[in-house]
Order: sequence, then structure tokens, then C-alpha cells
Amino acid sequence: MDISVREMLDCVDADLNQDQSVLFRLFGFIRSRVPPDPAGVVASVSLRQLANDIGGQHININVIRVGFDALGTTALADALIELDYSVYRIRNIYRPRNLGVGRVLHWFVDSADADGMDDIGGTGEARDLWESFSVQNNGIDAFVARNISGTLLGLSPRPGDCDKGSKDDGCLAGGIDSNDEGLSRTFAHEIGHFLGLPHNHDALPDGPCPTGNDRFNLMAQTGCVPFIAGTSTRDTRTAVNLDSDQGSDMREHCAVREGC
Repeated sequence: MDISVREMLDCVDADLNQDQSVLFRLFGFIRSRVPPDPAGVVASVSLRQLANDIGGQHININVIRVGFDALGTTALADALIELDYSVYRIRNIYRPRNLGVGRVLHWFVDSADADGMDDIGGTGEARDLWESFSVQNNGIDAFVARNISGTLLGLSPRPGDCDKGSKDDGCLAGGIDSNDEGLSRTFAHEIGHFLGLPHNHDALPDGPCPTGNDRFNLMAQTGCVPFIAGTSTRDTRTAVNLDSDQGSDMREHCAVREGC
């Protein structure tokens, strides 16, 4: 596919009257830099790869940070890296199943406007958050809270609604108190729910975890992911597999756009 950078910017509805940082406008990195890989691997992006992503079926995402104005300077810098790494990872997780990520826009809800929902205390507050705010475009609203208290990592309706203003038009994609790998997996996992994917096992705490390689599926709950050998840390970096049927199911969702 031969496509110019300007055509790619037009494809993702970038405002061509504004300063065009390719890493911000096209790849959706809020820091206008490729995020560091926490494993020390050199992270890279490709315009050719992105052209293929938006040339095929893809989703657009609104990353909505909630209450980040209450973070200190160092914590804020770390949080923005985590957001960029989540955007980087979801592209790489979904791409093998022929689902690209196209336009990524960044929005914010200040602590005062969040009315306490920048620190999510349970499923009720998570639902209140996405029911209270939405971005009026065709992107999936993925909220990332300053903090999530308790055991909840994220929450999404399944499937999510493409009618903006409905009660199921967004998801809680995670809390910034998680680490880079944890947040990025939760981010991709919750958007998977939004696109219609269930867990690949009976949900915890009542149901058993999947067995074998199914524990490394993206739609296994984090509490089912195996530990890294010799540690008490879940292997959230590796447990991001999706099978072909899951890919097909996601691509049938109303949020999926056809290629430019």
C-alpha cells in the first residue's frame, strides 16, 4: 500500500492546521515519543505497519485520563509513560488478529470535575464514570483513573455500545497505580470486552481458571495468569494471546471501522 504521511493524517482525522508530530498525531503517544519497553527491549514503530493497520479494519480510541492533575510531577511523568506504553502494546496485541488501531486521541477529566471518580472504589463508580462523560466521535472511550482502590483492575460492558450517550458507551481501561505491563494488559483486555469478548473461563472468584496455554490468553482474568518462574509476579507481558475466533468476533463489532 502506497500512502503519504499527509494521507495517513487525513485518514485519522488529524487537524492539519495544527503542529503535526507524527508520533503524537499518528501513533497517539501523548509524549510524542516511543515509550520505553519495561523489559529493556528497544521499542519501535513503523509508518508502513501503521499504514497497513488503518488500511484494514481498525478501531479508534479516546484515551481519557481522570484526575491526573492530582499527581505530583514525577508520578505524572510515569503515568504518561504508562499510557503511551498501553497504546503501543494494544496495537501489537490486536494486529496479529487483523484488527488495527487507528486514531488515538487524548482527553482529560480534572479531579474537581471527576467528583471522586478519579479514585474508583468499585464497579458502581466505574460505571458512573463512563456514564457521566463521553467523547462525541466514533472512538471507544477508554478511561484511565488516577487510582483504583480494592481488587478491581478495570471494567467494561460486553459488548460496548456505539451510541454515544448511552449507558454502555465507554469502559474503565485501568488505573494508573498499576505497573506498565499490568496496565497495558488491562487496557487491551477491557477493550476486548467492549468489542464483545467474554472471559475464556468462568469468572473469578466462583469459577475455575483456564488450564494450559489458555491461561496465557488476553481474556483470562489477571488472577488466572501464571506467575513468572521463581517470583510472585503474574506474567502479564506474555499472557496476551488471542485466537482467530476471538479476532473474528472483535472485528464484527460496530466500533470497528473499515480501511481508509
